[in-house]
Amino acid sequence: MLRGFYLILGFTFPGFWTFHAGGLISWLYRPLQILCRTEATGWPSFITACLIYISLIVLFEVFARAWSNMHP
Repeated sequence: MLRGFYLILGFTFPGFWTFHAGGLISWLYRPLQILCRTEATGWPSFITACLIYISLIVLFEVFARAWSNMHP
């Protein structure tokens, strides 16, 4: 189950980053653009896409470990 989750994340990240840089939930990287005074979308969207995927991994790991501890 864990390997499949990470495989799906690995294959979907480039596509998600492309859509994110194209404007999908662009309000997430807009503060980073304002802070750095840039109009570039590539690196700010990469940073926020990484943060989104890291948070997904952390949430999945917490729930997967809790589930495995509940059902030994």
